[in-house]
Amino acid sequence: MRLWAVQKGLTLIEMVLTILILAIALIVITGILSSGVGSSADITLEIRSAALAQSYLDEILAKRFDELSHPRGIPPCRSNCTAFVDFGPDGVETRARFDDVDDYHGLDEGEGQANPLQDSTGAERTGYESFRVRVSVRYMDIGVSGTEENLAAALHDLDENEDAKVITVTVNYLNSGTEGIAYSAYKTNF
Repeated sequence: MRLWAVQKGLTLIEMVLTILILAIALIVITGILSSGVGSSADITLEIRSAALAQSYLDEILAKRFDELSHPRGIPPCRSNCTAFVDFGPDGVETRARFDDVDDYHGLDEGEGQANPLQDSTGAERTGYESFRVRVSVRYMDIGVSGTEENLAAALHDLDENEDAKVITVTVNYLNSGTEGIAYSAYKTNF
């Protein structure tokens, strides 16, 4: 005959401790996963932003350097290029009729603006409803302490400010709370 029985199983205190440890581990794992999901949404917005900027830059870079340059670029305009103060659409020129790079200066389309985002034909872009695109164009600054001084020194053919224009396309997603991401390209006077 047995005087005492061998205990099999867990006590109530052991069960509570096991549940508590599992709950803490679950909270930690959930926190790690939720932070990863939030950053993946940011990456998606950045990819869409880059694709949108690239389409605008492709459209702009396909245009000729200046209103006063030959359509094929030869000969380039030199001292008779459009003055910076005259950058922007010529007269009542519409987006579909832009024919040179500086016509895009001051373009501001998208969410919160009078014009929706458009493609090169003037048709409204779909799928980018909360995006805004701003374009600025300026002559390259190759002077001493200029923004592109080092670039001009590396490329010996760029010796005047009117040898290149800097096109900056700034894209922002309105709910992101940032000033936007700026993408730049150079259009040379050749």
